[in-house]
This record gives sequence, structure tokens and C-alpha cells, in this order.
Amino acid sequence: MKRDHPTVRTGANAEILGDLNARLLLGAVRRRGVASRPELASELGLSLQAVTRIVAGLCRDGLLQSCGKKTLGVGQPTQFYQLVPDAVFSIGIQLQRTQLQLVLTDFCGNILRRQHCPLDHWLPAQVQTALLQQTRLLLAQLSAPQRERLCGIGLAMPWFAGNSQFAARLYPQLDAMALQQLQQAWQDIDLAANLQQELQIPVYPENDGSASAAAELWLGKPAAADFLYLYLDQLPAGGLVLNGQLWRGRHGNAAHLAVLPVSDGQLLLQQPNANNINTGLQAAMALLDIPLVIIDSHNNQELEQLLADIRQQLEQWPALGLLAPQLQAGSLGRNAMLLGAAMLPLYQAYAADRTVL
Repeated sequence: MKRDHPTVRTGANAEILGDLNARLLLGAVRRRGVASRPELASELGLSLQAVTRIVAGLCRDGLLQSCGKKTLGVGQPTQFYQLVPDAVFSIGIQLQRTQLQLVLTDFCGNILRRQHCPLDHWLPAQVQTALLQQTRLLLAQLSAPQRERLCGIGLAMPWFAGNSQFAARLYPQLDAMALQQLQQAWQDIDLAANLQQELQIPVYPENDGSASAAAELWLGKPAAADFLYLYLDQLPAGGLVLNGQLWRGRHGNAAHLAVLPVSDGQLLLQQPNANNINTGLQAAMALLDIPLVIIDSHNNQELEQLLADIRQQLEQWPALGLLAPQLQAGSLGRNAMLLGAAMLPLYQAYAADRTVL
């Protein structure tokens, strides 16, 4: 028997859930761009009186603002609301093995400042020094209101920073023992904790794939509340969203798609072409059974053809006993990981479920 399962969380009118309802309402306004109180009440399953009370409180707090009235059908014009861009600011840091990128974003995810720093060495001490120097440089450029309303720093980075296979590509001159020592050095350092201690600003670390999925969830327009996310960059990275919430897994490494076995004993990270991505998705969907896969890339020109090739292969899935998911292009391109990092502090402060981080 087919059952309809809810795909989004709904609010409740109990006073004890007031903070949760405010977070849900902010999320709904973020998705819509602008929204009226009747629209919000309908989407969240709240009474109009409850929505009116929450909206008034968020306006007093400076998080929402009126953006004019529109006439919808017969009757009086309806007031619409939107997020206040300069209500909150966040810094996002994307740490890759060859470069360091930083952005300052506002509450709506608009990039206000951007920095770039190449990394000559993927060694913990050098990376930590560059990370601290570049973050201090960006902080020095903030205005007084931006610094006062800064809610934190998000750090998106490879979860296995000392991966010996990748280090061997960067440093072919190192022998097996030296590579093992490099991997151990990365295991002994906590970049986020050290940065937070130095700056006395909350720092929220996340693996780069999950950070990208969080950015797509908050700033994109996913066609479903459950989706598997794949980002193609130096290495493939993945993330998982279930019921509109980022699913991190027990160790923060859910949807680590780069290590999916594909064909001829290869892993997806070795050759992320259409055939191998299709094979990896078959294994993932056999376990997850979710309706949507979102793929994004730092190279938008190649993405369109890649998606077309994968869609053609999805037509063969029913013969294997699998229901093919909808395939959607990501909306953030080369900024996905960077914006994902910037969203991490906002997620912690304003997401409907604070257990997502």
C-alpha cells in the first residue's frame, strides 16, 4: 500500500516550540525570497495568528522586513516580507589542497568580500599559518556593524586532509614512510579549534561535500526535500539531505561519494565520468531510495553535457529493478563549497534543527 510521507517539517502552535517555528518561518522566507503571512501559515501548518506573532517578533529583531503589498485576487492588498540582508554576516573559508579562499557573506548569502591565497605546500604548519593570516586580513576589512553582527566562521575542507594517495600526487618525491608521517601530522592538528582559540570567534568545520550540499539546500532550489548531492572539483565530494535537513552521519562523513567503487576496481575519485557516476548512483540509490540527485561542478560548461549523458543512462534503471531519481543541475557552480562554508554559522544559529551540525 502506498503511503504519503511528509517531505518537509511543519510547525506547531505550542508556545514551547516558538523558537523552532521562528526558524522554520525564516527558512520558508529564505526559500521563497518574499512571502506573505497567509503563504507562510499554509506552508508551515500554523495558524495565521501564530504567523503574525512570529513575523512581528522577527521584524523587531531586525531579521525580517516588509517589502511592500500586493493584491492577490479579490480583497485588500497583502503585506509581503523578506530577509534583512545586513542583519547577520558570516565568513566562509574553503580549504583545498592547492589554495585557500575566503568570503564575507550577508544573511541572504550575497558575497560581499572575497580573498584568494595559493598554497605552496599541503603541510599542516604552513596551512595553519596561512589560514590564520588570511582570516585576520579579512576581519580587518570588516566595518564596525559587520564585525558586531558576525555570527561565526565556517570552514569547509577535505575530511581526510592527510590522505596519502593524494599527497603522493602532490609530493612524488616522498617515500612511503614520509607520506605516512605527513598523514599522521594532519591527524594531530585541529585547524578549526586552533583558529577559534586564536581569534575568539566561533568556527564551524565541515567536510567540503556536506558544506556544498548545505549551500544548495539553503541558497538553491532543490526539487525535493530529500536529495543526494555530488560536487565535481579537484576530487568528487558528496552530501546528503534528508527531510530538508543536512545529514552528516555519525562521523560527519555521510555521502563520501569519492570512494564509491565503480568499474574495473576503480573508485569514483579516479575517473568521475558519466558511466562511473551512473554506476555509483545505482549503488547509492539502491540503499537510499530518494527522489532527487543534484550534481554541480566548478566547470559549468562541461556539466550540461555530463548531465545529458547520465540522464540517458538513467533510462536503463527500471530494467535493473531500480527507480531512477530526478537529476538536477546545482545552482551555485564554482561558489558552492565557499558559500557552503559561509552557511555553516548561519545553519547553527538559524536552521530549524540545530542537530544538523
